[in-house]
Amino acid sequence: MERLENKSLRIEFATADEGFGIRRILNKGANDTPFGHVSTAGASFWEATFWNTTATGEKLSVKLTNVSPCRGRRLEKKGEAGATFIWDGLDLGDEKAVVTVRATVRFAADDTSKWSLEVQNQSALYALAETRYPVLRQVAESGEADVLLPRPDLGARLLPKRPWGERDAYFGCMGYHPMMTAFFKDRRGLYFAAHDSQARIKQLYMSRENDLSFVTPIENAGLPGKAAEGPRYEVTVAALAGDWWSAAKLYRNWALTAPWTAKGRIVERADYPKRICQIPLWLNIHAYPEEVSETMTKAHACFPNSPVGIHWHLWQHSGHDVNYPEYFPEQPGVKETLEYCHSLGCEAMPYVNGRLWSVNLLSYQLVKHLAVTNADGEARVERYGTLTPPMSPMCPYTPQWDDVANDFCSRVLDLGAGSIFIDQVGACAGQACFNPQHNHPLGGGTWYYDGYQALLRKIHANYAQKNAFVTTEGSGEQWMNVIDGYLQVTIRTPDDVPFFHAVYSGYTTYFCSPENQDDDFKSFRAAQTRELLWGQALGWYHPLILEQSDKCALLKSLAEFRQAHLDYFAYGSLLGEVSFLDAVPEMPLTWLGRKAFFMWKVKDAPLSPTVEGHMPAWFGYVWRSAAGDKSMVFLANVGDNAQTLRFAWEGQEYSVTLAAGELRDWPLT
Repeated sequence: MERLENKSLRIEFATADEGFGIRRILNKGANDTPFGHVSTAGASFWEATFWNTTATGEKLSVKLTNVSPCRGRRLEKKGEAGATFIWDGLDLGDEKAVVTVRATVRFAADDTSKWSLEVQNQSALYALAETRYPVLRQVAESGEADVLLPRPDLGARLLPKRPWGERDAYFGCMGYHPMMTAFFKDRRGLYFAAHDSQARIKQLYMSRENDLSFVTPIENAGLPGKAAEGPRYEVTVAALAGDWWSAAKLYRNWALTAPWTAKGRIVERADYPKRICQIPLWLNIHAYPEEVSETMTKAHACFPNSPVGIHWHLWQHSGHDVNYPEYFPEQPGVKETLEYCHSLGCEAMPYVNGRLWSVNLLSYQLVKHLAVTNADGEARVERYGTLTPPMSPMCPYTPQWDDVANDFCSRVLDLGAGSIFIDQVGACAGQACFNPQHNHPLGGGTWYYDGYQALLRKIHANYAQKNAFVTTEGSGEQWMNVIDGYLQVTIRTPDDVPFFHAVYSGYTTYFCSPENQDDDFKSFRAAQTRELLWGQALGWYHPLILEQSDKCALLKSLAEFRQAHLDYFAYGSLLGEVSFLDAVPEMPLTWLGRKAFFMWKVKDAPLSPTVEGHMPAWFGYVWRSAAGDKSMVFLANVGDNAQTLRFAWEGQEYSVTLAAGELRDWPLT
């Protein structure tokens, strides 16, 4: 057995004869907590897939792994800095000894380990197409560890010692999942992440048995003499102490060095329209101008002290999810409605889609060559339900799609809009494209990120000049420098944690707390209050909520509480949650399902299955001010009775009494 170690980690590998497979990784904190398990099939390390496209167009595939036959395997140690594992003379089909693989594990100054892979290929027929690296088998047995599972929008769910799913999962990059996961056993954890500041197309793979790997399509995949020699980024594996907050802090340390946060905090950015931070409540509406104006009048009456935003679908001449991107002409009265909303100090935000072209349009035949193209040469087609026509995602690297998207966004701004919602850009993972006419490397690489960066940069600059803001769906972190706000619309669960808020608080705005207006008041109050203390701007409510005086009264108080503490919730940093010194009771709660809160729901429509679970009766989160000179704990009692809350933060103990349903700020410094 071979091993590498520093003061935090010990990594154990199989022998050369066994392919140097990763046996397990130990967190060298208390009791050397082990992560990983070797199955009867042997230990894994890496996988590499090669393609050979024959003269007839047939695509032949060969997969090599760390246990594939080869001329020899050897290890080059680099003292305490790490080692490189080398596989010489791997065969590809009939071509013998044409591939050399080098897997490097190095220890960084911060005690994390960095894993990289290089594939040297001398084949004249086959070229590298995809890698899986590193491959860790059964990091923890099912139910043995707490799992920080990537999830849409908020970033993660914390699943305490229970299976996380019934099937294997691929989390796409860079969509609205963070490229990381972590496992915890008794406050000792293992962190697994791609700190890739160039946002290459990739997927985080997690099996039901808790196998982990990053799956990366290669630049110029399958092209002999042109394919990249590996994934070209390092994977970070690290030991953690504590709970999921330690994983978020490690991810934040990296994220604040990435190019999308290079502009700095939003409170300091001249190109960041602060108006979006100051909207505490959002409605979502599918309606024509007259109804939008009427709804905004009602909303302003309910929340006279707070600006309200309306996410506006159906401002365009056609219906929703049809005829993209042919939005114009707009409905009669759009300009007047936008002007009216602004006169109330509120915002109506028009919807457009930043990816799709409807296949049924005649214009699609003129632009089909701009679509993302699969490896078989066919344009990719996506379907969103049975009631909408199929649509093709456009390749963001093509100047023509750049021009089209900038044109319709500019025309929306010319209508007098103070904002725009560009759907899907922040919610959809990068897709490998194989169209040679698009002038980018075929398959994977950075071109998807580069293309949307260029496209969005023009739109954002245009809007920022008029103090107008740009938003998208999801939490695609890599667009943060050119997107001002992220709509987080997925159904919430009791297991959610504010991962992205812990990582990016102070650097962007997250809005939307999806909730059905028909939820019981206790469940509604608990969910909305929790998200407020996470820093979320609330809403995406159906306008029917304006008819419910009790919920409107609650939302009015929550909105005004947020506005009074923008220095924290909008511009500050979320540091963690307090430790309560007494047992916190759990309240049984029910949230109505996905279709229940969608804005095209009518009052008597059937509801989809509910989300049931438990939430604590009180909670508290600590924030640091934008200037970094003050810290505040925000406490909430969402139970039915007054409570004296005793809590601790950084070794200091505190006590405060809260009435039922009360929010309280408590200065720490």
